[in-house]
Amino acid sequence: MKRFKLGNLRPTESGVRKMLGDLEADIMELVWTQDLVSVREVHEILERDRGIAYTTVMTVMSRLADKNILQKERNGKQYLCRPALSKEEFNETMFVSVFNGFRDDLGKQALSFFVENLTEDEATLDELERLIRQKKRQITE
Repeated sequence: MKRFKLGNLRPTESGVRKMLGDLEADIMELVWTQDLVSVREVHEILERDRGIAYTTVMTVMSRLADKNILQKERNGKQYLCRPALSKEEFNETMFVSVFNGFRDDLGKQALSFFVENLTEDEATLDELERLIRQKKRQITE
């Protein structure tokens, strides 16, 4: 799984905003829909909704590249950016990173918290049992 540097965890936020700042998240949402985009294109889209400087967008996109979330490639005088991961891969990596951090810090207690805070929905518990059986089979093979 690809590693990237994330910001502070913001558990009350939704989606990618749990790990990215608001502007970073807005930029990534745009990049995920465009796949390959220039800083200027991102700036023009963001500027419609808010007054934002081109240099601010450029700086944030450079930082996203430094965090290995964006990939930059030079195209003449401009940089084009593409996501290093799909949105689904980013979300999975983000969850695994956070979960592993809690597991490393709390050990089995993290699993206990997870199970205790599951919904009372029987279908969810059945799915968890199925996943545990599947994991046990993988270990014994």
